[in-house]
Amino acid sequence: MKLTDGGTHISRTMMLAEIGRVLAAVPGNASANDYAAAVVDRNVTGKSTDSTRKKTLRHLRELYGLSLELPIFAVFRSLALHAPGALPQLALLVAWARDPLLRASTVPLLTATPGKVVEKAALEAAIEATFPNHYSALNIAKIARNASASWTQSGHLTGHVRKVRAELAPSPAALCLALLLGHAEGRSGEELFCSPWCRLLDLTPERARAVAVQAHREGLLDMKAIGSVVEVAFPKFQDLLAKAHEHH
Repeated sequence: MKLTDGGTHISRTMMLAEIGRVLAAVPGNASANDYAAAVVDRNVTGKSTDSTRKKTLRHLRELYGLSLELPIFAVFRSLALHAPGALPQLALLVAWARDPLLRASTVPLLTATPGKVVEKAALEAAIEATFPNHYSALNIAKIARNASASWTQSGHLTGHVRKVRAELAPSPAALCLALLLGHAEGRSGEELFCSPWCRLLDLTPERARAVAVQAHREGLLDMKAIGSVVEVAFPKFQDLLAKAHEHH
């Protein structure tokens, strides 16, 4: 997780449409150079100028990595191929991990009950509280606007001007990524279902366990539960993660 300040959301959203086009246009075993060529040379994101294409590549790399040598992108790519409909939730988890500005806007989202309006002013206050005296009022407003758009792309918010909190229907693929991210932080067993990653998917620990059973059925993870003792493993991704770690 990136912990320094600065991030893509000062100038862009989480770019769901763009990452979707890139994943659709580039084979699963592609190199980082193949992703760059797709965005800049082949213009798969449909940008009008060379400079915009290069900026798009830079922002997509900031948000997602675009390299199978990065474990988070390797797993994201694999899960997006397995469950294309889960892309909004998967993309949110990766962008949230990699962009501190998006993370700074989280509290007003997670504390809003479904049906409640999430005011732009609340997002601005949360960002300012995380980065006091760091950004101008103009930039805070821009970050809040972009973050609000990202939460809309992920399904957490609905509406154009008036943003209303929706409740996610978390996919097993997104829950698998959430559990893997929790595992990477050193969590195990029941702790995995109490992580911020599960909370981002609107999952209580009990609901997270129920969705994990679905993920187990889909072959995304192995889960064994005896009473309150839970073991979760990720054999599907062991080779992928091992290859990514070899490059570090």
